[in-house]
Amino acid sequence: MIKDESPLHSFSNLPPEIETRLRNALNVRNFSAGESIFLQGSSANAVYLVASGRVKIERVTPEGYESILCMRGSGDYFCPVPLLDGGGQLGRAVAVSEVTLFWVERQKFMDLCHESPELLSVVQGDCLFEVRRLLNRLEAFAFRSVQERLAITLLTETRRRGTNEAPATRLDITQQDLAGLVGASRESVSRTLKQMQQQGILTTNRGRIMIENRSQLENLAIE
Repeated sequence: MIKDESPLHSFSNLPPEIETRLRNALNVRNFSAGESIFLQGSSANAVYLVASGRVKIERVTPEGYESILCMRGSGDYFCPVPLLDGGGQLGRAVAVSEVTLFWVERQKFMDLCHESPELLSVVQGDCLFEVRRLLNRLEAFAFRSVQERLAITLLTETRRRGTNEAPATRLDITQQDLAGLVGASRESVSRTLKQMQQQGILTTNRGRIMIENRSQLENLAIE
């Protein structure tokens, strides 16, 4: 049984019995930076919760084009869609840093979902949220400049790693991974970051971005 409450942060307001059974079903595994957690198209055998570290889900098209579907950090879980539709994993999960994961075997988790409308509602809600988020990204890729897409992505990631009221000011992310989220080449992202730095919006240093002027960044996102 996992006693720490943090792994269940994403599953709030569950009936006490369901929360206890979910906690009892948690297993632990550690991954090194760069290690694959699962492969694109593989069977969805478990639901994963990030205890510490960061994970990215990257998808590669048959033509070899790569994009990052999402990044996940401490307290987040992934990937909800295959849990519900029974299909393969939408992308490859890779440990960005040293990662500790809690995981629950898929059938045990789905049995709990069938017993608990509250738990099922959380998973369904997250699936719908992911659909909306991906549609917004497609729209941004089609109609916005690299600068606007980059500003939107930086704002989104700082909110994910903080809160809407107190977003994070530091992002530990490589330019290659940022390019995967933005849907642009690493070179164009690097040029745009340099321009933003010259404008005093942010500073960069070896896989780290510090937001210096959030209001200017927000202005770029809505141009």
